[in-house]
Amino acid sequence: MKKTLAPLLLVLGFGLLKTPVETRLLALQKHAGFQLARLNLGTRAQLGQAGFVAALSGFRALMADLLWIRAGTAFDQTAWSKMELLLRSATQLQPRAALFWEMAHYHMAYDAATSVRYDETAQPSSALRRKAELDFIHIGQTFLEDGLSFLPNSSRLWERLGDLYSRRLNDPLNAADAYAKASQQPNAMAYLRRFSAYELAKIPGREKEAYERLKALYLESPSQRVETLVHLIARLEEKLAVPQEHRAYSKQTAADPIDTPTVR
Repeated sequence: MKKTLAPLLLVLGFGLLKTPVETRLLALQKHAGFQLARLNLGTRAQLGQAGFVAALSGFRALMADLLWIRAGTAFDQTAWSKMELLLRSATQLQPRAALFWEMAHYHMAYDAATSVRYDETAQPSSALRRKAELDFIHIGQTFLEDGLSFLPNSSRLWERLGDLYSRRLNDPLNAADAYAKASQQPNAMAYLRRFSAYELAKIPGREKEAYERLKALYLESPSQRVETLVHLIARLEEKLAVPQEHRAYSKQTAADPIDTPTVR
């Protein structure tokens, strides 16, 4: 009985001793994002057994760089699906590196999407080429959204999402929202609030709201009075029939659509 009980007590004692250590380790890993970024079978397939073990042993950054180099080779070969798998594995290894998510999205939503759009040799049908283009654009969108799940305060990733909605998906509503969120993050660029208002002005029925935002920016600081903002204010004031006494911009003559703006 004693011989049976002794090993059991030893195991229980070891378990009690290591539990606090494991709890602290898991908390540190979660804070670093590694509990969210799980090393899956896809990552193992891209790294091989030795590389996978190395990643588990703390060499994530090195293994991520290795995968990125392989993705570059796939890019040169226009092997877009292979490149996607490599980029997914690399971003999972470095989930807190905004540049990894940004570049992964760019390679898919711009490089791969543009390539398949014009590759008539691989796909003669223009409709199927357009579908393939949109598929890659949405893959790029997913990279950004996944990156923001790890880095929700990244102004740069929110900005890139706004760019994607504006330039690639023709979705001004979501573009305006993404730019607005980008403008609210630490170290945000000053132009992001303008970009949000520009997109809002493209949406039928939201012109008045856009005008109020643009006018507020115009009155806020001379640094906000860039040419695009002034031109758009002038057009919106005409479209919305804003009374002259309430306009931020005033025409000298009916023939001059743009003059030196006057603050009222």
